[in-house]
Amino acid sequence: MQSDMKNSLQDLLIYIPLSQLTYITSLPKELVHYETILDNIPGQLLERPTLIILKNYDEWKKLNETEITIRLIQDPNLIGMVLCHPDPIIIQEEVFTHFLECQLPIIQVPDHSLIHVFQQTNEFLYPYSQLSIELQGFMEKGFISLASELSKGLNTPLLYFDQNEQILWQTGEKEELQEANRWFNIHRRKLKNGEYSNLNTDVEGSFQVYTIQISEFMNHSLLASAQLLSWQKRMVDKLVGLTALSLQTQGIFEEQQEIFKEHFIYDLLFHKFESKKVMIKQGKTWGWNLEKPHHLLILNIELSDEFMTNMNWLEEIILFLEAEAATMKETIIVFPFQDQIILLLEDAEERINSERKNYVVETISHIEKSLSSKWSNIRFKIGIGKWYQDTINLNKSYQEAKLALQFGQSWFENNKNIFHINNLGIFRLLIHIQHELLYDFSLEYLSTLIEGDRENGTEYIKTLQAYIQHQGKISEVSETLYVHPNTLRNRLKKIEDITGLQLQDINDLLILTIAVGIYSFVHT
Repeated sequence: MQSDMKNSLQDLLIYIPLSQLTYITSLPKELVHYETILDNIPGQLLERPTLIILKNYDEWKKLNETEITIRLIQDPNLIGMVLCHPDPIIIQEEVFTHFLECQLPIIQVPDHSLIHVFQQTNEFLYPYSQLSIELQGFMEKGFISLASELSKGLNTPLLYFDQNEQILWQTGEKEELQEANRWFNIHRRKLKNGEYSNLNTDVEGSFQVYTIQISEFMNHSLLASAQLLSWQKRMVDKLVGLTALSLQTQGIFEEQQEIFKEHFIYDLLFHKFESKKVMIKQGKTWGWNLEKPHHLLILNIELSDEFMTNMNWLEEIILFLEAEAATMKETIIVFPFQDQIILLLEDAEERINSERKNYVVETISHIEKSLSSKWSNIRFKIGIGKWYQDTINLNKSYQEAKLALQFGQSWFENNKNIFHINNLGIFRLLIHIQHELLYDFSLEYLSTLIEGDRENGTEYIKTLQAYIQHQGKISEVSETLYVHPNTLRNRLKKIEDITGLQLQDINDLLILTIAVGIYSFVHT
């Protein structure tokens, strides 16, 4: 037994982590003081105000003996009990009812090392080192668990509202919650204007708002009874502070994780990793299995003016893609990059090249149709890079998918939405040549045609492109350009005269094909 103490049980609880407090019964509102501590169940009436702290589980089990329980609750000098034991407490319902009726505070504190808090004889400062323990416990148990426990201990309803004054969670008696919601709705405008805060209680009301400041521009709110005493308010303040710190810490962590992820994606798409092992390990951080080979696809989104007002369009499309992949039972990694969406389609099956290409094209065709059906006012176009057995080469596949998308949109007909790098033929080489060299080559053969188009609207380049795309079939080319076949023949003859190249000569046609292809590619 320890003497010469004059402590308030409620005031000392602020020094114990919220995660370490379980309230078997509610705490009395008025402060209760004790002068001595006893570590066992007494066999007689106590002589001085006493707090019983039981570390031995066998001692605690004695409380289920009715005779002992009756004697304890009738003892005017017993101010409360604390059980320091990590195991769940089992109390018979009849005994528990007796404790509730007499309003004897009973608390469980699992950590034995915290007993010293109740043994303080002088006021002591809150150790800052405990902040990390508080936060760790908060993270492990979570807001709802701790807030529910505190609501029971303080006998107050607690209601949590987000930045839009929408209720996210509540706990308490049904009648109290109904009254609290009515009060909140009545005072919603004042709350939105910041007229109530932790330091400014609505003295005419029944409830008080505690502000949870997450960031400079975002606050959540916790509503509690306005009739709480100072020690109770300190406990609520502690919960509010830990909640804010937890959300801020979580936000900072998530923000930092996003930064790490962005760097990883950049390295994945632009720089070949020096070690495949490092790449695979980092990929697992985001739940990506890069041990298996993948097709890389770029989804380009041409937004309508109407859809651009939706600030969450990218997130909505990504969620849709993930759901679509799950429905198709395909393993697809989806992530945004530079206003486009990258898809990594897992493909570790044994296939010949043509089968592999058909597989990825058929898969993405199904997805593209679903996207277009969902958002009919948006144009989706997809570039597909080469499949590599080793995912260390995804950076190559990305450059190829970019080329397929860029060249495909400029070269192929407007109704085509999916472009595979293998469809580009010789133009795949463009990715390895500097744009300046490509442009110089193109102008060497096309400059006069380009100048004529610009000054006279002759459409020589457009005609050449259609001629090449339709493999010189006059009927198809004239139909595409909406001109008479004879008009087309005259125009083609003019092109031959200007360039000095013959379209029927295989070498000359190859030169013009490359030059026109380069010009289309460079000008997209």
